[in-house]
Amino acid sequence: MRTKALISLACLLLVAACASTADCGADAYQLGRRDGRLGAGLDAQADIYGARCGAPIDRTRYAEGYRDGFRERPIPLW
Repeated sequence: MRTKALISLACLLLVAACASTADCGADAYQLGRRDGRLGAGLDAQADIYGARCGAPIDRTRYAEGYRDGFRERPIPLW
């Protein structure tokens, strides 16, 4: 039973590690556009990508994509 739990935990950590670096090397514009549509914080997300990937993100392209994506957001009905 304990071995099964350890294997499950190891698989979970492996999948989480892969998911956390999936955005590294991606187009900064597309990342910004996606984050803008989702309403993520502009500077905070760019900093997170830079820290996670170990390389700075192109903030100009990210900001352009963020603005375009933010314009595509639906208007809240609340």
